[in-house]
Amino acid sequence: MERVVAIKKLSKMLGRSLGYRVDPKAPSNDEREEAKQQLPALVAARQQAEKAKTDRCRELLAADARYQELVAAHDEAKDKASKAFSVTRHFRFTVGTHNGMFFLVRAEGDSWEDVIAKLSAEKRGA
Repeated sequence: MERVVAIKKLSKMLGRSLGYRVDPKAPSNDEREEAKQQLPALVAARQQAEKAKTDRCRELLAADARYQELVAAHDEAKDKASKAFSVTRHFRFTVGTHNGMFFLVRAEGDSWEDVIAKLSAEKRGA
């Protein structure tokens, strides 16, 4: 089918919002089928190589005392930072709107007065 005829038919089917692209380098149906048949063996080889790499990496790093110290220090620092961040985002009062599916937070504070003041400031600024 010619491009002009195809686009005309597609325009009738999809309307004015029709869009299309043509890839001249796309593989043929036979090339796709050949790749599809090769894929299971290639995926298995990739998974085997990845497992061997991961096992070797774990083996080397498990024997490295300095690396284990750094991992422990990182884990401790990450845990402390996560807890501190959580504290900074935890308020006693949270007010927002509900649209049937989501609760949208509009203001948070330690008292109703804080919440009302934040909402009032937002309204004045908008």
